[in-house]
Amino acid sequence: MLAVPAPVWRWGTVGRGVILGVGSGLCLGALAWLDAGAVAPAAAAMIAGGGVLGTVTARRMGHLWPEAMALDAGDRVAVARAVRHGDPVSDPHLAAPALGYARGLHAAAQTHPRWRWIVAGILVVALATALWDALYGSRGSAVASALYLVALLAEVFWWPRRRAQLLDRADRSVRGIPTGP
Repeated sequence: MLAVPAPVWRWGTVGRGVILGVGSGLCLGALAWLDAGAVAPAAAAMIAGGGVLGTVTARRMGHLWPEAMALDAGDRVAVARAVRHGDPVSDPHLAAPALGYARGLHAAAQTHPRWRWIVAGILVVALATALWDALYGSRGSAVASALYLVALLAEVFWWPRRRAQLLDRADRSVRGIPTGP
């Protein structure tokens, strides 16, 4: 939910799943094609990975922001855009959904500390794999490993700052909205 841009909220759960699944599936398929150099593994990675990631992410988004179901597509996008940018919602009837979206962003950001160590361990393995592929692997494997390594480096070093910035903007957006009766 944190990495999904506001326009994706224009669609319902199935539409969001398809959009997110196709996007992630294309990335996974491209990496598999670079690594294997064959269409079959690329298609399998694209379909399986995209299908799983699209389904899981869309369902989690709906679970984290259940108020979205009561809004029309334009209002969902307007709320998500305002909260992500740190702007107050302009329509008073969108205040409660904005508060729910901000809560959902915070809930999505909550990860158990042990997961950070797992990502760090995967980063070490990815670095070793990228070096191995650069020295002994095919050109495609080396490129795929390098891209994977860059993505993991972004996850470890860039994403925490971006996540904190997004959550600060969400807090600023809903500041002043009453939270209870």
